[in-house]
Amino acid sequence: MPENFKPELGSGDDGLTGLPSGKRVKKTDHRIRALGLLDELGALLGLAKVKLAGKKEAVELLKTQRTLLKAAAHAAGLDFKTELKKETRRLEAGMELLAAGAKPLREFILPGRTETEALLHLCRAKARLCEAALWEINSTAAAVYLNRLSDHLFLLAAADDK
Repeated sequence: MPENFKPELGSGDDGLTGLPSGKRVKKTDHRIRALGLLDELGALLGLAKVKLAGKKEAVELLKTQRTLLKAAAHAAGLDFKTELKKETRRLEAGMELLAAGAKPLREFILPGRTETEALLHLCRAKARLCEAALWEINSTAAAVYLNRLSDHLFLLAAADDK
């Protein structure tokens, strides 16, 4: 982002918005919907990060927020495929550790055991919506990352024992 960034007031009042390429598209474009969902997920992860302050999971969520920015850039037309594949592998490694300590599931999960666990499930559900939106615009590397992220968030929620 430029050092002196400030929004151009009124630039979207015609129902169009700009992509990093400089191209302007309708705000109803599927890419813009995907970007909005990713933005919302990033904000939810920020709230979860606050709830987990001081724990290693908070650091992981910060990394995830940064990766979501790459996923958004990829969805907007920039090439972040290599970085997203690398982050997908990082998530997979973390999931193996979480899964090793997880109890076997014997029933469907009903979020709400703790506030943090419920929030992580909300993040997981939003990640699934992001994934669907990314598949819709053929942003494959970002969609695969979000698929893995929803699984990762499920395991994080299951591990929360507050």
